[in-house]
Amino acid sequence: MEILIAAIATAFNLIVILAKANHGREAEAILDAALFGLIIYITAGSQGGMIIGVISSAIISIYLFFSPPKFLSEI
Repeated sequence: MEILIAAIATAFNLIVILAKANHGREAEAILDAALFGLIIYITAGSQGGMIIGVISSAIISIYLFFSPPKFLSEI
């Protein structure tokens, strides 16, 4: 069951990142993908840690989608 939740969260996260990249928000998509990779790397010690990392990264993706960072608009 945990693997199914992680798979759904990962797919959702990647879909959000691709949607950002395809709609002219490339800098935000790069930031989101970097955070996704960093969280996965940090929590890679156990299966539970990976699940927590994937779900928290999906939550970060949702937050960044609805509230884009202001510093990225200056680049």
